[in-house]
Amino acid sequence: MMLQAHLFSLCLLILYLTTGYGQEGKFSGPLKPMKLSIFEGQEPSQIIFQFKVNSPAVSFELTGETDNTFKIEPDGLLYLIKPLDRETRSIYNLQVAALDAHGAIVEGPVPVTIEVKDINDNRPTFLQPKYEGSVRQNSRPGKPFMYVNATDLDDPATLNGQLFYEIVIQLPKINDVMYFQINNKTGAISLTRQGSQELDPTKNPSYSLVVSVKDMGGQTENSFSDSTSVDITVMENIWKAPQPVEIVENSTDPHPIRITQVQWNDPGAQYSLFEKEKRPTFPFSIDQEGYIYVTQPLDREEKDSYVFYALAKDEHGKPLSYPLEIRVKVKDINDNPPTCPSKVTVFEVQENEILGSNIGTLSARDMDEENTVNSILEYRIVAQTPQIPMDGLFLVQTYSGVFQLAKRSLKKQDTPHYNLTVQVSDKDFKTLCAVQINVIDINDQIPIFRKSDYGNLTIPENTKIGSIILTIQATDADEPFTGSSKILYRITQGDSEGRLGVDTDPHTNAGYVTVKKPLDFETAAVSNIIFKAENPEPLVPGVAYNASSFAKFTLIVTNVNEAPVFSQYVFQARVSEDVATGTKVGNVTAKDPEGLDIRYSLRGDTRGWLKIDPVTGEIFSAAPLDREAESVYRVKVVATEVGTHARLSTKHTNFEEGVYDIPIRINDGGRPPLEGTVSLPVTFCTCVEGRCFRPAARLPGIPAMGTAVGILLTTLLVIGIILAVVFIRMKTNKGKDNVQSARASEVQPLRS
Repeated sequence: MMLQAHLFSLCLLILYLTTGYGQEGKFSGPLKPMKLSIFEGQEPSQIIFQFKVNSPAVSFELTGETDNTFKIEPDGLLYLIKPLDRETRSIYNLQVAALDAHGAIVEGPVPVTIEVKDINDNRPTFLQPKYEGSVRQNSRPGKPFMYVNATDLDDPATLNGQLFYEIVIQLPKINDVMYFQINNKTGAISLTRQGSQELDPTKNPSYSLVVSVKDMGGQTENSFSDSTSVDITVMENIWKAPQPVEIVENSTDPHPIRITQVQWNDPGAQYSLFEKEKRPTFPFSIDQEGYIYVTQPLDREEKDSYVFYALAKDEHGKPLSYPLEIRVKVKDINDNPPTCPSKVTVFEVQENEILGSNIGTLSARDMDEENTVNSILEYRIVAQTPQIPMDGLFLVQTYSGVFQLAKRSLKKQDTPHYNLTVQVSDKDFKTLCAVQINVIDINDQIPIFRKSDYGNLTIPENTKIGSIILTIQATDADEPFTGSSKILYRITQGDSEGRLGVDTDPHTNAGYVTVKKPLDFETAAVSNIIFKAENPEPLVPGVAYNASSFAKFTLIVTNVNEAPVFSQYVFQARVSEDVATGTKVGNVTAKDPEGLDIRYSLRGDTRGWLKIDPVTGEIFSAAPLDREAESVYRVKVVATEVGTHARLSTKHTNFEEGVYDIPIRINDGGRPPLEGTVSLPVTFCTCVEGRCFRPAARLPGIPAMGTAVGILLTTLLVIGIILAVVFIRMKTNKGKDNVQSARASEVQPLRS
């Protein structure tokens, strides 16, 4: 053991000499109170100091807070026996005494303080793995709105514990511009000047930052670091509708659930909700912080969206501003199985159908949201009855539901129909649907119209959508009530906009022409419509549709005077109450469907504060405004078509032929109105077969035509009277002569 001790002392001495500890006055000296420093993390057997004393001292004794960490050799070498850790203990208080050969203290003990110096052996750590904060739009740049904090166990008085904060990522980053900045010493986050100017919650309501912290003041590549995420919500300081909300249907989470928020500019507002359409239950509520909640699970199939309004009132219950529209979309989950279109879906196939022919389409339904994974359906045939002449005669396309002939042409003598069981599935549910395929005779007869020209059809442009305007009829000599004899009507020419449609009566094959889209006299007053009658089943080879399968008619759309239409329903303007009279405060625009000019006027301007330019629609102040009298002033603007023509009619027909000059006064609706007078020449004449015969010019001394006619009629009347008198007298005289003659005859025989 003595040999081992001497060897260890020899090793320490060699280390002492080779590391420079043997230099007098630096790492060695007399026994006296001392304060020594040593870096943490040193390897064991590191020499700290060598004490020197004179005879009779022959050895040293170490006491105090040694913690089995320090040891002293008889020759005064003080050294480590295990590494130090400043974070565990930073100060050790020791005592050193010199002993003689008998072990008695001859000098000391003296205090020796060991200070453990820090090395950078600890990584900085954020207090939270994730931070959340909010900032209002247009906040002052440089003003902190939140902090991030990190700690480092190393000595804060040294570079080892000096932390440096930095934003390393901002998402989104618009045009490579940083909207946020951080104080690299305190961790305070604020807006940059660009962020204060450009943050817009309507474009980006939230941002994500990645913030790093380094020790060593962030100055060396050997520094340690940590990072954390920061989610920042951009808050608006105006009363504005929030973004539409999506809520997953049939949620099992505890209700109520907070979904969005509205906020008035100042605290103390009283919030309430009301819905546009009255329903038995209203599944939303709002608290007095403006947070809106859904109060119960929603069902998308019952109602897929909600529109309601949030209102802010003051302490007196008076609305502070207009209501805000809240839109909620109910997000779909797969909670509905596929459903068959009917109990049995029936298709028809001709006997000589070629392989691959399209037989029909099975269109199953799924009540889940369209065009999502929840409503995508797959089709598969799982059974065929009968299996003659073989199984697998048919196939169905997986996603379209289209049935095709798979192996061979069919014969009606084998079986007149086949029954198929089809599995329809979405990602979670499966449903079995029945399909019957009937084998029918070949389609060798074409549809033939009873008449090829249905003439002219005149209807007004405001004819209602869905109105039946014409019935057409074609016949087919194939087997009744089959795809070979069923007739489908299609418009082939004259209706590229799809304004019309034709529905077929399944019993009579009559075609009902209906209005599918609004008609417009201004764009299509006359259309030459051509129909084609065809079968859903293909014709057999060698048979083709011809002119007998086509018919036509001419559609004449008459004009209907349509009212002007404003470009928007409500026009709003903000104006200070001290604006000068005559200041423009807004502008309205309307358009007439017929292209006529528009004139504008105001209605409801009870205070006479406004006036409107009747031609341009510009609105001006007409008198001093008073916000205390009315903070919101509402008037109506009326748009009127200009009177571009007038009809002139007669009150009687007793006009003498000739030219009459009629003065006509025309005025507008302005304030004051402007007017003018024009002279309109009107000719009265005799019309024969559309030609007008005007009287010849009257010469001096010759009476006018009316006067001449009067004279002529009077003359004829007088002549007539004279002739009548003469005729009567002649009749009378002739009668007297006859009497006298008779009397004479009677006398004569007496004389003879």
